[in-house]
Amino acid sequence: MQEWLIIVLRTAGLFALLLLAVPLLGRKPVSGMTWFDYIVGLVTAVMIALIALNVVQNLAYGLIGLFIWFLAVLLVQYLVQKSKWAHDHFYGKEIVVIKNGKVLEENLQSARLTGEELLSQLRRKNIFQVADVEFAVMEANGDITALPKREKQPLTPQDMRLNVSQAREPQTVILDGKIMDEPLTSLGLNREWLFTELKKIGVNPENVFIGQVDSMGELYLDLFDDAIQLPQPKAKALLLATLKKVEADLLSHALETQNQEWKRKYHQFAKELKELTEQLEPHLTT
Repeated sequence: MQEWLIIVLRTAGLFALLLLAVPLLGRKPVSGMTWFDYIVGLVTAVMIALIALNVVQNLAYGLIGLFIWFLAVLLVQYLVQKSKWAHDHFYGKEIVVIKNGKVLEENLQSARLTGEELLSQLRRKNIFQVADVEFAVMEANGDITALPKREKQPLTPQDMRLNVSQAREPQTVILDGKIMDEPLTSLGLNREWLFTELKKIGVNPENVFIGQVDSMGELYLDLFDDAIQLPQPKAKALLLATLKKVEADLLSHALETQNQEWKRKYHQFAKELKELTEQLEPHLTT
């Protein structure tokens, strides 16, 4: 058999074998890979290349070596999952590099990390001053995880003692000009509602690249033609304005009526509506 044909057959066979083996090695993203993961990937690639290019002429020996390598990697992964010592040995331990706004130089040296590299990683997380960091850890993959001090953290609804509703995942109801019926049904909507919303904006479904409905029932569209400017959804703002107008109308009726019982009821209704509006306002202004 000609050598070029041998290389073609070996390459195709090893590629198919690699497709079967990759799921067994895990789905860790590149950003989360450690030095051990890089070495495993590099050695695997070199072994496959040597077998595919017929440098290892005995195919059986090459496959045996590759099988043993994969088996050893799977064994290490099993030990890492079962043993903290194995995890720390193969993947490394987390190292605290900043505590209470102070850099721990000894830990920094043991992590083989320079001050410039530390500052660079902090800047990537929008932290430009070491004194603003409460706690920072160098992870096993070399990434820095930092917790800003309490006064430097963004304000949250919890800090303001506001109750917010749980956010739901937006549902894609139009993709590449095609209407997706299943997401519409999961939202309790139908095509008639979708066509009505599209008619308000003046857009046909086939002109929409992506259409999504958020947890508040508002439709957001991205068209194939980016030059077309779509009107921004105003349903939330309109609902908030309507609630405030109804509250004002109730107070107005309370002032106009001479019936004391209805005056009391109008005031009570206005009070309850105001409380409801205050609870909904954080959701209707985002």
